[in-house]
Amino acid sequence: MGTPRTPPIYTSPQDAALAFYQAFEARDLDAMMAAWADDEDIVCVHPGAPRLVGYDAVRASWEQLFRGDTRLAFRLDEIVLLETVGLAMQSAIEHVHTGDGKLRGSAIATNVFLRTPAGWRMVCHHASPAPPMPAAENKGALH
Repeated sequence: MGTPRTPPIYTSPQDAALAFYQAFEARDLDAMMAAWADDEDIVCVHPGAPRLVGYDAVRASWEQLFRGDTRLAFRLDEIVLLETVGLAMQSAIEHVHTGDGKLRGSAIATNVFLRTPAGWRMVCHHASPAPPMPAAENKGALH
């Protein structure tokens, strides 16, 4: 049994968000949970899934998700960040790609971060399927 990793200190909400998406892409449960606050009031809603509340429920959901074979990559678009001294909210469109680069779909995500004594940590991740975009927007055309 290895020595437990010392949790990183995220000095900004952006650092915590980056750690969250990197852990997601790597399917690294320990890194994923290091991005979250160790708190019973954290909330996670995966697209089309019920709301999960509490550290154990959130951890179990990521553990189950990472058991799958599909590797995912994320590209965030239309990022909006609202930051105060102790709380930050990030809203973005997540473009989800499979490991071979094919677009799997898009989600609208809201991530909420809390400044803790151990640095910024995620306290809420809520993602829902994005509605289909019109063909002109899909191709990046401006009208």
